[in-house]
Amino acid sequence: MSQDTGAGIWDALVVAARQLERVVRPVRRKLAHDRALDGVMLGLAAITGFATGVFAWLLLRILEFVVDHAWSSPVPWWQLLLVPTLGGLVVGLWTSTIAPEARGGGVVVTMETITLRGGRFRLRVPFVATPATAVALGTGASGGPEGPIVMIGGAVGSILSRIVPIGEDRTRALVAAGAAAGIGASFNAPIGGMLFAIELLLGGIRRAGSLQVVVVAAVVGSVTARQLVGEGLTFRPAPGLGLGSPEELMLYAGLGIAAAVIAYGFRTGHVWSIRFFRPIERRFGRIATAGVGGLGVGVIALALPEVLGDGSELPDIGARSDPIQAMLDGVLATGWLGAGMLVLLAFAKVVATSLSKGSGAPVGIFAPTLFTGAALGGAFGIAASELFTTDVRPAAFALVGMAAVLAATARAPLTAILLVFELTGSYGLVLPLMVAVGVAIAVEELRGTDSIYVQELREKGILYGATEDLDVLQTVRVGEVMTRNHPTVRQDLPITDLVPQFSAAGSDGFAVVDDDGRLVGMVTRRDLDREGTTVADICTRQVVTVEADDPVFRAVRRMGTLDVGRIPVVDPQTRHVVGMVRRADIVRAYQRGIDRSLGAQQRGQADRLRDLTGVRFVELVIDTDSPAVGRTVADIAWPERTVVTSIRRRGTVVVPTGATAFEPGDELVVLTGHGEALYAALNAPRAGHDVGEPPAE
Repeated sequence: MSQDTGAGIWDALVVAARQLERVVRPVRRKLAHDRALDGVMLGLAAITGFATGVFAWLLLRILEFVVDHAWSSPVPWWQLLLVPTLGGLVVGLWTSTIAPEARGGGVVVTMETITLRGGRFRLRVPFVATPATAVALGTGASGGPEGPIVMIGGAVGSILSRIVPIGEDRTRALVAAGAAAGIGASFNAPIGGMLFAIELLLGGIRRAGSLQVVVVAAVVGSVTARQLVGEGLTFRPAPGLGLGSPEELMLYAGLGIAAAVIAYGFRTGHVWSIRFFRPIERRFGRIATAGVGGLGVGVIALALPEVLGDGSELPDIGARSDPIQAMLDGVLATGWLGAGMLVLLAFAKVVATSLSKGSGAPVGIFAPTLFTGAALGGAFGIAASELFTTDVRPAAFALVGMAAVLAATARAPLTAILLVFELTGSYGLVLPLMVAVGVAIAVEELRGTDSIYVQELREKGILYGATEDLDVLQTVRVGEVMTRNHPTVRQDLPITDLVPQFSAAGSDGFAVVDDDGRLVGMVTRRDLDREGTTVADICTRQVVTVEADDPVFRAVRRMGTLDVGRIPVVDPQTRHVVGMVRRADIVRAYQRGIDRSLGAQQRGQADRLRDLTGVRFVELVIDTDSPAVGRTVADIAWPERTVVTSIRRRGTVVVPTGATAFEPGDELVVLTGHGEALYAALNAPRAGHDVGEPPAE
């Protein structure tokens, strides 16, 4: 190709790009109006649903490939130990280096992303979480695909929200729509997916503005998966299931109470597994932790292989390949011995799921709740038929138990009822389903418990709720405001030498450390009343700590729970004290959170101005090494069309004039059409990002 030809092609591309810009510019201006965005949102919801359905199909195909190549037929006993362990190691390596978001399932990550990051997922999430989940489930991790596919669908919606300027609130709605599409595609249940997004992610039907987006995505996702995977019900209950007599409703109410007990088991198992795996992870790392979790599931599978995977389509391991379906058919177990076996199976599934999720396997909780609910209901039905009447059908109780356990664990009653309807196509048990689910939720209300997802968020110091109710302290990290180099005292320090240190440091409490600088406890002035000779004798050794990467909200909650005025900050690996969070630090964190909240609102309003005028707001932090420090606004050679609109300085907003001098740490908000030239003019590193633009990957 000649040089002239190449130049001609390049010129043609330039002309085409300019023409495209002329077409896109009025479209972007039109999208600045809310009414125009309504139609666009429906289109984005449809695209989100379609892409999520494709990912669900891809996950299923990879899962089948892994199962076919990881297991022999029949499966010898040693594979029950080896395959889950190796699978855990592979998944641990993958989630440690490539897909950290996938660890432990995806629903909590999605809720956290909606809460703290405005629904902004990293671009790689759908592509790295899909194989991680397939490998985990294919090698026997106890869980389901629905949690990760919720995150994958949410990430798809997040990616689309970056292409079209729809704002943060609509981004959250599109993420929820992707989650609904994930549930709809995984279970062929669009109504269940819609209600899941409404009950768990959007906080109720009161947010009607997001409802149509969620509905469209859920339907399209379900239809797409149905076309790719095939039609048909996920489970096929025995024909003719229904309410035998009104008296049976009392039995179903009892099943609801038992379902609440199972839900308590899932929550307790989660807490126990976190405590069990935390020291293993600190000492040996995440990869070894995932391997230990896989080994634990394999040990359980030696006796009860039904606990592997999601409870359906298991390899040839000497057990029924589809235990949930067998429970619904009422053929997995009969008689009192069978009832006991089902109870044991439900307990084993809770333990196996806790091991998988606690060790970081990227699996969901929906499928295990359906499994344990079917086992619990089947056992309950067998016991009822043995004690009261032969007319009771255990298969009906197994189906109702699925909804009751799911509702009690996730605190999503409408989702549970409609999802079971869609999974089984059985509408003859409407009243028993409503009674059992209602009683299970009532028990949970009396106990004052949250859903297992909200519980995990609270353990992270995150209060999940409506966006306008979020605490600003969730946006500030402990490391940003903690008091660094706070004095510490050695545990072998005599008490007589401790007293003058309180006055010298002007502090009422110190972290107590050992010879290597690791945290031992806390000592305050009140501890001086205790008897002893050294600090080790009087200090409090049961100390609650936080880490530098934790949100300040977590520190506040822990300080409030213990009614203390300070809490040490430790390195998670070495337990060395790196700082102290005090009440004064909390005040500074609150002010910083307010500033960031105002900045986020400003960014949300900046898109329209940028599209109409060609300029944008840019945030920049003046570094201590910047030559702008000490110079005035008038001294800086600003680029054309540049105006310094405000300066945030030590929690206050300064309206700049030509005589205003810059100080280290000043946060500038500048209206400019030349972002790069602005950074060059100040000769400072780019610490902020363009207002209205997503953060860099």
